[in-house]
Amino acid sequence: MMRLSRFYFVAIFCFLCCSALADEFLVSLGTGSQPGSNQHNDQFAVDYTFYSHDRSERSRISLGVGYTKLRSDTASNDEIDIISIYPQLTLTPVKLLSRNWYFFVRALGPSYISSNALGDRKQDNHFTFQAQAGFGYSKSLDQNTDLLIQVSWKHFSNANLFKDNDGIDVPLNLAIGLRF
Repeated sequence: MMRLSRFYFVAIFCFLCCSALADEFLVSLGTGSQPGSNQHNDQFAVDYTFYSHDRSERSRISLGVGYTKLRSDTASNDEIDIISIYPQLTLTPVKLLSRNWYFFVRALGPSYISSNALGDRKQDNHFTFQAQAGFGYSKSLDQNTDLLIQVSWKHFSNANLFKDNDGIDVPLNLAIGLRF
């Protein structure tokens, strides 16, 4: 019951932030085999970008927060909740005809994990970093709103700052959202 309450709290919080202040709001599902392990990981995530700065016509730097629920197919340590703050660099192609496509990378996003283990993957403490890389497509819905579709790889680890640092990966993530 506590897990369900926590999920609803995070979902309502993200919805309220999105409706009041949103720059970008994404919901994603992910899945895939954990490299270096026999486990399979699945995720549900909500990301909200609260600040963006266009450095040029082709590059944008953003800051955001995210919630990720990770599940594994293992018998024990089968789920964790993660809250992250992330910087993101978004790059668009030079050619005008392909401006709807973009590449993005999130790196060194400090994160809190609710448990130090997911399946056989161990972290030394509750502090970790989020890294994510992928590509997306943006389609204008009206003058102020864009539909976003993204495909990415997501990774959590403590960057070897602590002894136990088995990375946790979700190799395939599909996100859909809006930019306001």
